[in-house]
Amino acid sequence: MGRPRPLTSGGIDPIAEESSPSRSPPHHPAPCADPAALACAISAQASAVLAVMRRGLRHPRADDAAADHPLVASLKALRRLAFAAASPQHSPSLPAAALRPFLDAVRSEDAGADATSAALAALHEVMALTAPALPGSALREVVDAVACCRFEAGADPAAEEDVLVRMLQALLACLRAPAAPALGDQHVLTAVNTCFRVVHQAAAKGDLLQRFSRHVMHELVRLVFARLPQIGAGGDADDAAVKPEVC
Repeated sequence: MGRPRPLTSGGIDPIAEESSPSRSPPHHPAPCADPAALACAISAQASAVLAVMRRGLRHPRADDAAADHPLVASLKALRRLAFAAASPQHSPSLPAAALRPFLDAVRSEDAGADATSAALAALHEVMALTAPALPGSALREVVDAVACCRFEAGADPAAEEDVLVRMLQALLACLRAPAAPALGDQHVLTAVNTCFRVVHQAAAKGDLLQRFSRHVMHELVRLVFARLPQIGAGGDADDAAVKPEVC
């Protein structure tokens, strides 16, 4: 962790800066109520991840191996599902189902750092678009997948840092979601522990990642303490039946 810097001649307060890791606030898309617009947005995110994934899937089996890879197939299926759900026979399972292909990419060892980062970015966007409709079970899947995130590290330090930032964004989105009380104590603990590991890793990396990881850690702790009045009110009942994935 870097030492606090004194006030500069320009009068910049480093303590005030600490709570704002970037000069421009992050973009948070508004929840999308129009099924057709939501289908287009989900399809666009799936296409963006596909474009990166086709270039970077590890261990190709043939010249066109990426075309038959399960991760590619699931993203193509998501695009079809999104537009099918936008029809009059709207599928209420779309919000949760839309996350799974991205979660599969986050968990997969075949996806390199670039593909994993793209999948996490798409995951964050889709969560923002579908937040009011996301059930607690979907949030638990996100926490488990991010905690078990696997990618080829070391080749590009900048790409590795980008993955870590995206992981933090996804965890923070889970605890800010309307269904966050359904996460339960065990999944909240998993989210906090994962964030803490990233904070520890960030100590040897860039200043921006260090500042952002500390900011997210502070925000997660604030959210945890904000939900203390809900303890014992039944919000953690699912923990007895649902266990986080062991990586």
